[in-house]
Amino acid sequence: MAPTLLSKCPAVSIIMPVYNAENFLHASVGSILRQSNGNFELICFNDKSTDGSLGILNELAAAANMEGAERMRVIDSPVNVKQGGGRNRALRVARGEYVMFVDADDALREDAVERCLGVAKKEGADMVVFDYVRFTSSVCNPGERVCQLGDDAAGLRGEELRRRLMGRQTPVWSAMYRKALITDNNLFFPEKIFYEDNAVALAIQLSAVNPVKINDALYLYRFDNCSVTRSSNNYRFFDRLRSAVALMENLRRLGIYERYKDEIDFVFINQYYVHSIFGCIYRFDRVPMLRHRYICRTIERYVPDYRSNAAYRAQGAGMRFKIWTHARFPRLIKMLSEASRRVRGVRRGSR
Repeated sequence: MAPTLLSKCPAVSIIMPVYNAENFLHASVGSILRQSNGNFELICFNDKSTDGSLGILNELAAAANMEGAERMRVIDSPVNVKQGGGRNRALRVARGEYVMFVDADDALREDAVERCLGVAKKEGADMVVFDYVRFTSSVCNPGERVCQLGDDAAGLRGEELRRRLMGRQTPVWSAMYRKALITDNNLFFPEKIFYEDNAVALAIQLSAVNPVKINDALYLYRFDNCSVTRSSNNYRFFDRLRSAVALMENLRRLGIYERYKDEIDFVFINQYYVHSIFGCIYRFDRVPMLRHRYICRTIERYVPDYRSNAAYRAQGAGMRFKIWTHARFPRLIKMLSEASRRVRGVRRGSR
């Protein structure tokens, strides 16, 4: 299908924050500009890149806008505000009824806009959730479909789908949203921190009146590119604590927390406590004990008696024991983990 002409107010605003992504922009921006349904605008926010990203964006925008339609806009920031700040600035100028988020090293399937708009129109959906493909730069890796919510979620609606979203959280970029879900609920991203998605993604998704899930992998997620959320020995890892607290505050402010208290408490326990104490052990060469102790000391400030949470207890005794040992004996667990890794290395070397 040939791309349609861009209307004055596009149906979808696609938002892409960019920081030092010169090696990926032709692929990521190209995947958007080749959409089968052209009723969109692409807003790229250059977050004070120090490489050639801005020049590439300007060249691509000039080519995309040759016919007079402003299909692609570039916002050049004089200061670095991280991904959250870039998304916020783009949201404030976005003209579309709906928004989608794309990271600068990822891509969209070329019928993503067409599929999402079609479902939104047919179902009256204010959020369309889709699957994604994990891929690497290697030509030997064709990619792997990830269906975070499960194929059966396509048949769920209303409360059932909301509870699935809480139980199996999905990235903020794996859906098209009615923009009002974000702007009317003041669910803008925290700025100048990492893990900014954690603060708002679930709140946006639970705010949807008519969410719909489709079994189509429309987003291409590159996972071999280095980032803070996958790096080691980076203390920005602990930005996740601020994001977890911000999520809880957003859900309380919107009156959502009381409706799903047990489920949301469990989400917080994982984001703030479980994943963070595990990260202290496995994401650092030396366990950052001050941060580890702080997390263990403050979890009950937010979720008193968290061990009694129904979902936490439903994990089973084995998982609860694992969490307890990682909280109680982090250095010992680190030492055992390192010893196990060395043994595995010796075994591989002797084959």
